[in-house]
Amino acid sequence: MTELERQLLNALESLEGGYRVQHSAWESAYSDLRLMFEATSTENRALRESVGSLSKQVLHLSAQVERLSQKLKP
Repeated sequence: MTELERQLLNALESLEGGYRVQHSAWESAYSDLRLMFEATSTENRALRESVGSLSKQVLHLSAQVERLSQKLKP
C-alpha cells in the first residue's frame, strides 16, 4: 500500500467515524423530538377536552343569565 493510499484510507475512516457520530446524534435528536411530539399531542388532547367542557359551561351559564334577565324585566 502506498503512502497516498494510506492517507486516503485514513481520510475515509475519519469521514466514516464522523458520519457515525453525526448519525447517532441525529437518531438521538429524532427520538427526543418524537417523545416531545407525543407528549405535546397528549397535552393538546387534554386541553381540547377541557376547552370543550368549559365552552359547554359558558353556554349553560349564558342561558341561565338570559333566563334570569328575562324574569327581571318588568
